[in-house]
Amino acid sequence: MQFHVFKKPKKLKNGQTVKRWYYYYLDDEKKQHQKACKRCKSRKEAEDYIRALSGGATDHKSGSALIKNIARDMFIPSSDHVKRLVQLGRVYDEYTLVDSRRFITRIIETWGERTLASIEPTEVAKHLFRIERGGQWKNRYVKIFNEIYEEAKWQGYNIQKPRFDTFAVRAKKANVLTTAELNALYIPENFPSDIFFVMFLLCVSAGLRLGEIRAVRRKQIFFEHKCILVDGFMKRGLVRTTYNKKGSPENPRLRVAMLPDSTLKRLAEYLTAHPIGDDDYMFSEDGNKPISQDRAQGVFERAIARAGIVKGDRKIVCHSLRYTFVTRMRRELPAETVMKMVGHLNVEQTDYYTDTSAIEESIAGLIGAASAADNLFM
Repeated sequence: MQFHVFKKPKKLKNGQTVKRWYYYYLDDEKKQHQKACKRCKSRKEAEDYIRALSGGATDHKSGSALIKNIARDMFIPSSDHVKRLVQLGRVYDEYTLVDSRRFITRIIETWGERTLASIEPTEVAKHLFRIERGGQWKNRYVKIFNEIYEEAKWQGYNIQKPRFDTFAVRAKKANVLTTAELNALYIPENFPSDIFFVMFLLCVSAGLRLGEIRAVRRKQIFFEHKCILVDGFMKRGLVRTTYNKKGSPENPRLRVAMLPDSTLKRLAEYLTAHPIGDDDYMFSEDGNKPISQDRAQGVFERAIARAGIVKGDRKIVCHSLRYTFVTRMRRELPAETVMKMVGHLNVEQTDYYTDTSAIEESIAGLIGAASAADNLFM
């Protein structure tokens, strides 16, 4: 980033005109921005001022440090930054740290050679306008950018945090699949291997989220009770939790979902062909390593295309299988029972336990679910 000093007249409130020192720079779109060289009375002072902005000197009052230097150690485990966040009660789990660090890396790549004092909020907004991402992702980017201003204060820089605009979040609801589309989709030839065929069959059969189906282990399947115990999900970075979405280690919100006989038969055949230990992942292409989210999404997209399913203006994604499950089970079961199976409500009946002795008690609360499960594909 190149800064250039110049002098221009400025009219004061009393009508008097004086000459003041300013500097200008060009943004990524070659648009010129002008700012005052605060408290500079000579060219030398103005040049020293922009030298500080360029990182050639340390001026804590002007906020001269480069963004790459301020953000260098942010969200790194055991760093002073993370230790400080913990002291302030802002505890981050491993996934959040990895995710936040990913944004920091991206920000440094784009803005690292700039100083916080030189950043205009409109520059950041225009940069994000050009990125093909949703509003939620862009708001996360802005939030992490704001964190850099907070960190600058702890490093002794007096920088006023600007007001960044927020982006609209217009997440379109996933659509369900029809009976004809389910029958067209669940043909082994549409999938690269039986691993993915059975994985997505179990996904729709139990109304699982993509993170949940990727995290399924052999011990979660109970053939004698015709059910699956959902006791965790896979976060980004292939980190498996011991609790379900909206849960915590203290309150895991575990749940049980009944399975159709046809799905149980396929699962039995799959386990015969693929001997899997109780603690091993049910679906893996690489030893006992879980399948990545991108890999699963890519396989699903191609299976939809091979099945000849026309999306039109519908949103047909992996999560459509969960919507399909809920919609179809609601044809025969009360809302309370379906919600127990998918874990939508935070009520006592939905808090299940990993102890196998609790399985029968959990199933008792799913009146009529077994027969309804068998009608899922009808």
